[in-house]
Amino acid sequence: MKFRFTFTKNTCFFLTVTLAMAVMVWYGMTSDIEYSTVNMAGISFIPGRVVDIVTDQTDIDEHGLRRGRQDLKVELLSGVRTGNVIDVQNTLSIDHSIYAKKGQRIIVYLDQQPSGPYYFAIVQSYERSWTIYAIIGLFLCILAAVGGKTGVRSAFGLIFTFVVIIFFMIPLIIKGAPPVFISLCLILCIIAVSLIAMLGFTKKAYVSIAGTGAGLVLCCVFFMIISRALNITGYNVPEIDSLIVIEQNTNIKISEFLFVGVLIASLGAVMDVAVSVASSIAELSKTAAQATFGWLFRSGMRIGRDIIGTMSNTLIMAFTGSFFVTLIMFRINNVQYNQLINLNEIAIEILQAGAASFALILCAPITAYIAARLYCSNKPG
Repeated sequence: MKFRFTFTKNTCFFLTVTLAMAVMVWYGMTSDIEYSTVNMAGISFIPGRVVDIVTDQTDIDEHGLRRGRQDLKVELLSGVRTGNVIDVQNTLSIDHSIYAKKGQRIIVYLDQQPSGPYYFAIVQSYERSWTIYAIIGLFLCILAAVGGKTGVRSAFGLIFTFVVIIFFMIPLIIKGAPPVFISLCLILCIIAVSLIAMLGFTKKAYVSIAGTGAGLVLCCVFFMIISRALNITGYNVPEIDSLIVIEQNTNIKISEFLFVGVLIASLGAVMDVAVSVASSIAELSKTAAQATFGWLFRSGMRIGRDIIGTMSNTLIMAFTGSFFVTLIMFRINNVQYNQLINLNEIAIEILQAGAASFALILCAPITAYIAARLYCSNKPG
């Protein structure tokens, strides 16, 4: 029996996107940073294996964490000194409680002369990379096992999103490309590729793409309205002092970073609403062959109301959770209400949550309208 490979529309799509991802990864890995605020000459972070614990002067404190100092013999596992066994200091504190055991893999901070032996080495962290890869692999396997073919396609879309943002969008912005224009173009590519990968070249995919795109346009509009109403600019973000120094020495436009962050943060939620509404109306149209535009639109809106109710809570809680520790510190430091509610940090959280939530809410009726128009079998009535 001969295996016959045919080039279908879907096959060409996945091959083209895979090739594009390979090019983007290459670009991201080979792009040089022209300006850096930190001099990393002679500094490297190398995985190593603890072969001996020379001294262990540590004890457990009241928090259940070890503090003190260890002197270690560590075998380097990569780099030009692979196989060398070096002396490494390990100072344990409340925020750096990396307790080393014999045979354990760790990351070594190695500061060395350009030519000659190392002269300073300390424990940086646990070596977690393979654990992280295993968790990601397990997630993708479960997604594929439970979601079947759709799960595999969704995983492909997730990988594409990660590659575009990490290996292409960020390097382009660092090189001085306009963040707003670049992010809008690439996010539209992410929407199209992710939804076609998941749903194929179907009406459902086209409706979802249109609904998500409309939602992101609304997100941009509400971002501009709310930011102007709250008097928030891209220069109100944390770490602005360091960012200004970078902007003065490069072509990076830091004032647009906040806008890009809001777009990326809202993308998943808006896409979820659009796909859910589009899928619901697609299924309804199958069960009701003579469904009119009005019936499909009203049904889609009823389903959409339930979806946006839960997704709005999810989005708000996600933003609040990322800000939770800061809120705790404000309360402990006895920050007064009038001071708290008018802080830049609070205004930025309101801006992010508000722009994303408004876009998410209005995405449902827009998607329902587009889907009902496309799927109805009769004229509107």
